[in-house]
Amino acid sequence: MTAQPVDRAHTTTTEQEAQDSAASAWHVLDEVADVRFLPSGLPLALRWRGCLWQVIGAPVSWSSSSSWWEPSTTPLGGTGSMLTTRFWRFQAQTGPASPVLEFDMSADPRWQDWRLRRVAGVDGF
Repeated sequence: MTAQPVDRAHTTTTEQEAQDSAASAWHVLDEVADVRFLPSGLPLALRWRGCLWQVIGAPVSWSSSSSWWEPSTTPLGGTGSMLTTRFWRFQAQTGPASPVLEFDMSADPRWQDWRLRRVAGVDGF
């Protein structure tokens, strides 16, 4: 059996693609989040893991509605109501030279607080 030369250029490209993919991967969380909002309702900052993350760029908002059943309130097994969960996605950083992370937040009427749902490393996480 003879040794075959290794194509270093191809290996380096594959490793770089893996690093790029990992840098943009979402990390799923479920943590209470302390979010501050502007009077207009846009998120301004997030306190997370001891740091103040300031929102940069334009945040994106959306909502999702679903049925919520309250059992045992009627003989037929419950009454339904609609719950609307609000979401925000934004990029933030702790300072001008810090990494930029992308955050997904949600607020469900059943919870008292905003929750941090996902974090992605725009520059790596």
